[in-house]
Amino acid sequence: MLLAQAASTPHPASSLKDIIVKDANLVAGALGWIALAVVVGWATKKILGWLSAKFTNSPIAGATIKSTGKSLQVLTPAYAIWLINESNAALIPDAYDAPVKLVISLLLSVAHTATAYHMVAIPIAWAKKVADDTDNKLDDVLVPMLSTVIKIVVILVGSVKAVSIVDPETSKSFLALLATGGLAVGLASQDTIKNIFGAAMLIIDQPFTLGDLINTGTHEGRVQSLGLRSTTLTLLDGQLLMIPNADLANRAIVNITRRDFIRAQDLVHLEVNTSAAKAQEAVQIIREIMTNHEGFDHRQPPLVHLHEFGEWAINIRIMYWYFPAAAVMQMEFNQKLLLQVVERLKAANINLAIQGTPQTRS
Repeated sequence: MLLAQAASTPHPASSLKDIIVKDANLVAGALGWIALAVVVGWATKKILGWLSAKFTNSPIAGATIKSTGKSLQVLTPAYAIWLINESNAALIPDAYDAPVKLVISLLLSVAHTATAYHMVAIPIAWAKKVADDTDNKLDDVLVPMLSTVIKIVVILVGSVKAVSIVDPETSKSFLALLATGGLAVGLASQDTIKNIFGAAMLIIDQPFTLGDLINTGTHEGRVQSLGLRSTTLTLLDGQLLMIPNADLANRAIVNITRRDFIRAQDLVHLEVNTSAAKAQEAVQIIREIMTNHEGFDHRQPPLVHLHEFGEWAINIRIMYWYFPAAAVMQMEFNQKLLLQVVERLKAANINLAIQGTPQTRS
C-alpha cells in the first residue's frame, strides 16, 4: 500500500519542471503575439502612409489616412498586451496583478496620447486648406502656430493623465507645479506674452499680409515674415528690420500695396514776369496734356490750376491720380509727362523759372 501511494504521488522535481515549461510556453506565446502586433502596426503605418500620398487633391483625407496609420502603430501593440493580460488574468499571481494592471494602464494612456498627437494633423490639414483658399498669407502663418499650441496641450494633458495613473496625489502636485511655473514664466516674460498677443492681433485684424509694402511711421519696407515675437521687414535699402509685434500692433500702419491708386503732385514754375495771358495759356496746355492721360480714371479727374505767386516764380500745380497703384509705371508716366510739358511750353514761348522744387508724391 505504501508503494502504491509512493507511485501515485507526483515527484516534486517533475512538477516544478512542468510549471517552468508551461510558464515559458506562456511567456513565449505572449511575446510572439506582441511581436506580431508590432509588425502589424508597423506594416499598417507603411501601407496607409503610401496610400495617403495618393490623395494629393484631398489633403484632409490624406492626413486622416496617414494619422490613422501612425496611431495604429502604437495602439495595436498596446491593446495586444492588454488583451493578452485579460485572457490570462487567472494565471497571474495576486502579488503581481496590481503592478501589471498599472503598467498596462500607463501603456494604454501613452498610446492614447500618441494617437491624439497624431490626429492633430487632421484639423490642421483642414485649417491649412481654409488658409490656402484665402488671399491673406498671414493665415498660412497662423496654421503652424496653431498646430504647435495644440500639440503642446496634448502632451501636457497626456503627461498629467500618465502621472495620475501612477499616483493620483502626485498628479495634483504636478498640476500645482505647472500652475506655479506658468505664473512664474508669465511674470518673467511679460514682453514675450505681449508680443504673442500682438501677433494674434495682427493676424486677426490683418492690416497687411506677407509681401505687402507698409509704412509704420518710422520705417517703410516689405513684410518678410511674421513670427510669435516679431515681424521682419525688408527696408527699401535692403536691410532687415525686426519690429516687436506688441509695438507694431499699436502703431498706425499704412499699407502701400493695398492702395487703389497713386496720387502725384508737381509744381511747374513759370518766370515771375510771365504775363497773365501766357500763364493762362500754360494752364490750358497742361490741361490738354492731362486729358485722358495714362492711368486716368473718371472718378478722379486731374487738377491743373495757378497755385501761387512766389518770390521767384508763378507756380502751376498739377495733381493727378494714377490707376492702378503701380509705382514703377507711375514714375515712368510722370517722366513722360514732365518732358512733354517742357516741350509744349517751350514751343509756346513760355519760359520756366530757373529754380525749382522736387516732385512730392503721397
